[in-house]
Amino acid sequence: MTSFAAGMEQYLFTMGILISFLGMLIGIYYSRKQIRALLQGYGINARRLALSFLVLAVFIGAELTIVKPTQQLFFDDTIYQDMALNLIHMGQAFMCNYGSASTCISGSAFHEPIGTAFILAIGFAAAGLGRATAYATMFVVSMLAVYMTFLVALLFSKKFEVAIFSEFIMALTPVVLVWAYPTTSDMPMLAFSLVAIFFTLVFIEKRSMATFFTALMGISFLTYMKIDGVVYLVVIPIVYLILSDRSILDSIRNNMKRLLAYWLDTRFLIAILVFIIAIGPEVGFAANELVGGSFGYQGAYVENTCAASFQNFVATKPIDLRNFEANICSNLAYWVNQYSSADIIQPLAFTALAIIGIALMLAMGYKRQLLAIAVWFGAFFVLYAAFYAGGVLYGVDWRFMLALSAQASILGGFAIYGIKEAAKNTLGGSPV
Repeated sequence: MTSFAAGMEQYLFTMGILISFLGMLIGIYYSRKQIRALLQGYGINARRLALSFLVLAVFIGAELTIVKPTQQLFFDDTIYQDMALNLIHMGQAFMCNYGSASTCISGSAFHEPIGTAFILAIGFAAAGLGRATAYATMFVVSMLAVYMTFLVALLFSKKFEVAIFSEFIMALTPVVLVWAYPTTSDMPMLAFSLVAIFFTLVFIEKRSMATFFTALMGISFLTYMKIDGVVYLVVIPIVYLILSDRSILDSIRNNMKRLLAYWLDTRFLIAILVFIIAIGPEVGFAANELVGGSFGYQGAYVENTCAASFQNFVATKPIDLRNFEANICSNLAYWVNQYSSADIIQPLAFTALAIIGIALMLAMGYKRQLLAIAVWFGAFFVLYAAFYAGGVLYGVDWRFMLALSAQASILGGFAIYGIKEAAKNTLGGSPV
């Protein structure tokens, strides 16, 4: 791609993410009373709000005292910071191949267009240039991911205790702690996927043009975080259909009625138009990458973790069944903490709680919520297992498990709540 073509493309990315970001902020402002009323309706008061921030403080304390800020992904980590500088100087978040301190003479569009660079640019503009600022900015994003887990779990369960337990598990999940500092695109996608899902759940509960617009802008902003984020354009509508009514069939029927009722509403049409304009550049880029993008797979070796000898083979496609068959064993073994000696850690207790959570959600009548979480988890588990570099043993790509961490934490939150309730009913009942 020529520098001119890349530059013109990147102006479109800049336009799209700016519209998404500003639109989301505007939507939050006009939805704020409905969001506040919804949270208060689920028992969020000053004391419980303080408890949720206390759990966040546990995450902050663990991160600051245990984890050392370290660049872990070469060369992407530095590329995103370079893209942020280009965005500040020229309004174009592209990878500079040749230039000066303030001007890029020759560059190209990187395979992760703009989201991480946009967030880093905000950090640089607010606190000055430097790697310390970059790490601090990403740390704030990781804090957002932990806290949004609390809010999403609250709307899934409608119970404060489930939400606080979910947040606590998320705060102590090793993959979240380890990848809280590096300037990669995985943590931003995690954080803003939770933001987008939260606003979608708000819209389900508080249907208005303001909450509808906020949900659309949250989804659009999310897709710019990482090219994988376009998968949420399928996942979030499915989650919406599962949760917005008593059954998927009822949901489809009732939402079709709503669509027919609003399709000539000017506000509705403007919201849809803004969404299309905002998300268009990213969807176009993702479609082009799907057809012709290499993602660097040519000549890459994939380790067959399901074979006794772990023999390698040369990748022939970025995503295919052969990759899935090779990665599935390691990506399952990750959940039973088989690679802690390689510093790839997932506490077995957290996985056990997630499995217990599945059973207890069924027992407590949260079948639709469980199905929604299963779709959310399953889509990204399959995606990364089928990606040639998506195995947890491929370089440092266990960071992809960030996309599954919130779902597992929420399941664990249901487990702790269910166990607590069972113990209370058993031990707190009347004596025989």
